[in-house]
Amino acid sequence: TQFKMKKIIIVLFAVFLVFLVACSTTQQGKGSGTPDGLHISFIEFQPRSELKQSEYFDIGLKLENKAECDINGEICVRDTFAESLSWVENGCQSFNLRKKEDNIIDSENIYFSDNSYENPSGDLTSTIIAKAGYSCSIQLTPQLCVKPNLEDEKTCRIRETLQASTISLKSAPITVTSIEKVLIPQKDGIKLEVAIHLKKMQKGSSENFNIYAEYEGYGPLTCRNLDRLNFKTNTENVINCEIQLNVQDIEENPLKIVLNYVYEDSVSKQIKIIKEGDN
Repeated sequence: TQFKMKKIIIVLFAVFLVFLVACSTTQQGKGSGTPDGLHISFIEFQPRSELKQSEYFDIGLKLENKAECDINGEICVRDTFAESLSWVENGCQSFNLRKKEDNIIDSENIYFSDNSYENPSGDLTSTIIAKAGYSCSIQLTPQLCVKPNLEDEKTCRIRETLQASTISLKSAPITVTSIEKVLIPQKDGIKLEVAIHLKKMQKGSSENFNIYAEYEGYGPLTCRNLDRLNFKTNTENVINCEIQLNVQDIEENPLKIVLNYVYEDSVSKQIKIIKEGDN
């Protein structure tokens, strides 16, 4: 009957909604692997965009850590005048912010006080620059299967790509976005090769980057051309690592990847200094 048909449609729709919610929850439980880190912004009116001669002002900065790593660092301020002309204190302050967890973002306000511009030669403009350097460390442990030969492709694939849809990744200034695995037969076993795809935030750079990769139960992988990594001009880099294995059957062990680095980023604000008596 028509009533029964409507009832079946309603039940099917309810089941579909439950399925959608379950899928959404599962996907949210996995890390996105989106590059993200310290966000720096000037607090409103600190300083104002126009300052009078000899007026004392604060430089206020809001720091927010949107990375899934605890960060420790230092932030420094300066302006673009020569030191003899500037009355901005070229100072630095340290900060420590907890990692982002359950969408809770740790933040801190930092102030540099008692700045002023004395006796400018006329109406001038300057740029205040705040630069931060901070450390971050993340660890991933995706599981990779290996096998002694190229058979049994259904249970363990020779080639596979692990990404956000299949493994848990993390948000960090430089993070892993995907891992490509290849198994290559050798005379005395099999070689596991992995290509680790890394991506950094659009802003900022790192010149002090370290990576460690280990296939647990067998030891560290050898990674090639680490000296060619460039996180100053390149947004994305790929690291190729490998290890010789002697396995008797299919195994699925964690691939431990540890990233350690110092990341640098900056923000700036232009201000106008108005000489006393000028309009």
